[in-house]
Amino acid sequence: MKTRNGTGFSANKIFLLAAGLMFISSSVTAQLHIVNQKDNTRPETSRQYNKFNLESFEVIKQNGYNEIQWQVSENQTSNRFTIEYSFDGVNFLPGGEVLSGNGLYNYRHEIQDTRPLLYRIRSQDINGSLSYSGAIIPKGVNIAPVQIHKNVVEGNVINVTSQFPLERIEIVSNTGLQMYSRDLNGQRDFIPVAIPSLNRGVYLITFYGNGWKSTSRFVVA
Repeated sequence: MKTRNGTGFSANKIFLLAAGLMFISSSVTAQLHIVNQKDNTRPETSRQYNKFNLESFEVIKQNGYNEIQWQVSENQTSNRFTIEYSFDGVNFLPGGEVLSGNGLYNYRHEIQDTRPLLYRIRSQDINGSLSYSGAIIPKGVNIAPVQIHKNVVEGNVINVTSQFPLERIEIVSNTGLQMYSRDLNGQRDFIPVAIPSLNRGVYLITFYGNGWKSTSRFVVA
């Protein structure tokens, strides 16, 4: 039935059509928001935690000492660096001091303790202000900072003990497909981690801290 204006659409139909378009537009906007926010769920890197960014930073475990190497950018105004280390990821101890040089640094920290530890660099600016790098684990450490109590999981809980505060976990399948992720917001010590039901098989779980990560393998029976 035609309306008086000859368009063939009633006022009610026009209203319903407009409402439908508004709903579709809102749904698309919401979906785009979810997609845009998806990258925010990715694990943070040490650069995102740094108050000053290092061009490179690594610690290599040697026999009786740890070799610390780092490089700063040309525009850095630091006049000295302090190597700091920690056995709990919270309290850091001074390990040595290095004066500013040509931007490439190497320091030998003699230590016999075999426990996992973290290193970070404290930078002092020419005006006396301090800033810190993200913390990293030495390469070649035999003991992981996060231990799974039982590698064969039969339920929906993985019990772990972490020496350092944990910010996030991520579980992927043996083929690299991400299955689950969760924020832990700095929890440490004994942590029961609830996980979703997973098919039988082998999985990798990566624990992320402030600038460091540790990966373990577990089996769902």
